[in-house]
Amino acid sequence: MEIMDREIILYAILSTIVIISFILIGETRPDVYLSISILIYFIYTSISRNIRLRAKLTILNISLLTVFSIIVVYRILTILEWI
Repeated sequence: MEIMDREIILYAILSTIVIISFILIGETRPDVYLSISILIYFIYTSISRNIRLRAKLTILNISLLTVFSIIVVYRILTILEWI
């Protein structure tokens, strides 16, 4: 098994553990699942150099950062009761 394969499997296992943990604590908001999955992606790809070296992820990174920013702004506006 190559290093890249192991790292992708490790990322999938990590994501699955986090999602199952949220299900077990009863989280029902889909934006929480999405934002945590995006955070896991950024943390894992910043730690794992092999994924960054072999794949061009700039478009994906910009897209995910935009989605994450929209979720955060929406939550802040909800807390401030502007929406």
